[in-house]
Amino acid sequence: AGGGNQEDDSTQLFFLLALLICAVVPWSFSVAWALLFPGRQQVQQTFPVSTEDGSKVRNCQTQAMVAKREAQIRRMTSRRETCSRGFVFRTVILLLLWAWLLYIAVQLNRILATSSLYENFDPYSLLEVGHSSTKSDIKKAFHKMSLKYHPDKNPEPAAAEKFILIKKAFDSLTDPIAKRNYEMYGNPDGPTRIELGVALPTFTKEQQGPVLMLFVLGFILGVPLTVLFCCMGDGEGDKCPNGVLRQTMTELKQGMSKNTDLHALQALLLAAAENAPRTTRPDEAELLATLAAEVRPKALKASSPKCSKAEVLFFVHIGRFHSKLTPELVQDLDKLLIKWRVVAMGMADLAVRQNLKTPFLAALELNRCVVQALEHGASPMLQAPHFDGDRAKAWRKVAKKGGDLAAFVGMPADERRKGLESIGLDAQQVLDVEEFVKVFPRVSIAEVSVDVEGEDGICKDDVARLRVRLCREQLAQGEAVGAAHTPFFPSASVPEAWWLTFSISGKSEKTRFLRVVDPARDVKLEMKFRVPAVGKCRYTVELTSEVYEGLTLQKTSSFQAKKAPQQSRHDVDSGDEDGSGSGDDDGDDDEGERSSDNGSACTAPTPKRQRTQSLQSTSPGKPAASPRTYRTSKPSMRPVASSRPSTPRGTVHVFILTRPRSGAAASPIHSGGTRSP
Repeated sequence: AGGGNQEDDSTQLFFLLALLICAVVPWSFSVAWALLFPGRQQVQQTFPVSTEDGSKVRNCQTQAMVAKREAQIRRMTSRRETCSRGFVFRTVILLLLWAWLLYIAVQLNRILATSSLYENFDPYSLLEVGHSSTKSDIKKAFHKMSLKYHPDKNPEPAAAEKFILIKKAFDSLTDPIAKRNYEMYGNPDGPTRIELGVALPTFTKEQQGPVLMLFVLGFILGVPLTVLFCCMGDGEGDKCPNGVLRQTMTELKQGMSKNTDLHALQALLLAAAENAPRTTRPDEAELLATLAAEVRPKALKASSPKCSKAEVLFFVHIGRFHSKLTPELVQDLDKLLIKWRVVAMGMADLAVRQNLKTPFLAALELNRCVVQALEHGASPMLQAPHFDGDRAKAWRKVAKKGGDLAAFVGMPADERRKGLESIGLDAQQVLDVEEFVKVFPRVSIAEVSVDVEGEDGICKDDVARLRVRLCREQLAQGEAVGAAHTPFFPSASVPEAWWLTFSISGKSEKTRFLRVVDPARDVKLEMKFRVPAVGKCRYTVELTSEVYEGLTLQKTSSFQAKKAPQQSRHDVDSGDEDGSGSGDDDGDDDEGERSSDNGSACTAPTPKRQRTQSLQSTSPGKPAASPRTYRTSKPSMRPVASSRPSTPRGTVHVFILTRPRSGAAASPIHSGGTRSP
């Protein structure tokens, strides 16, 4: 009996120990993996070798991009980068959990040792007396056994445990309380008591279950929430889902309108909360003042003589004066560039949500200025490796027909190599240019079509779909595009993203936007819209690069929209005589079912442009009214008289008609039917 109780008492500790092991062991493996192979998973996600469908990713192999990619991988795989504040905090929590686990294991071992010690506890056999022995005989036996096994008399290790058992056996036979505990629990000490941990109170067996459950739930919920709370903040305030500070997004909403241009967005960018605080080091003030006088536009100098550190670094970057910066300023600029790109994309996201095309295109241009280090209106040739303003001008003179970037990329290799050598590029620089040409986007809009799913024609108010197929001609079959060529941006993992815009000329001012990040060679896109009008609808599809300047494709086409077929008045009346009505539907997905004048309603699901309802409802105590038929597609509904006789009170009739596209007379597929309201 004593062993059974001891085993029951240890069950709670076994449960808690199992929970800790399930949490601590996988966590320990994760931490060990992060320390042994730091950043490996992040590198695989940032620079994948292949896509999910098995296509091989082709990255830019110019010297600048290879060096930048290797440097970024070294930062990701460095233990210093891995051992961030959050990682150290989580590791400390893990060590504390391991200490708690070991403490519970020690407690459990002590309980099990006690259980084995009192297993088959029999005081009579321990004192070597019979069950009929008197109290005097028990005392004599105890005295005799004490002289034999007392630790002072017997130095053997097992003698101490034997003496404890002898003392417990004597108490079980002589002490009333110990005797009662032995008879009830098989143990002279009574029910086992378990200590849950350091500085925790001792609970009896009846209290252990609820207390342990509350404690474990607090541990399971409290520790992860504490870790999340301590590790999620970075000291820059709350951020929106797009990564922009909420304060900045509020300022953008207030400062952006339909006519906002690049210069206005640039001012909003430099006034964003991401730029502060940027302290100026004592030895940088003179250098920043010199750079400000050199790189700031004259208009800004006249309007605002003073400028911030972020503004100076911005104009240094787009003017490509990086060699004039100190290493500390270069680090500050790299941090700002990452934030500026996030803010620029936040501007584009806000313009999309507000349907502002002009600010949207300006935001994309601002993003390209940040990523490619380009001034507004600069030559796209500056995106090629080893090209500056002088070489771009020289190239336009050498290659008159290939002065723009697209023609430069499409030139024959030998002709391009000779032209590059003539403007002063050496052999290694020419190789860099050829590597750039291999990955530079040559995207074409292969197919564009508009249709309505499941139907042959297109009618006004239909939900149509625009289908576009893009083809990256620079890739071979089984290849996928990698990161963009961005030698002046601190990150080598900027995706080659595109934006697809769709608008219908003269019919609707709304422009639809779609961001394309699929790296595959052939990309299929789909965009749904509602047909705005009847007749010839001319639409324009534009594809604009997010990271490369001068890459905008446009394709114009048209489709013919018909008027939704309607039945004549004669068809309506004849159908009503049969106990049914007619009408048409405008195809709106959110069009609700209509109700009769007295507020009753009855709905029936029917296909597009094929449903007509005739509702009749009467209230108790009122005479039955003639049924009325409504055309559900018209905002103002005109009742059509019907010769159908009155029906009993409290009934509702539902009629559904099919209407052929040709406008032929409708035929009922369900007629009549009564039910209680």
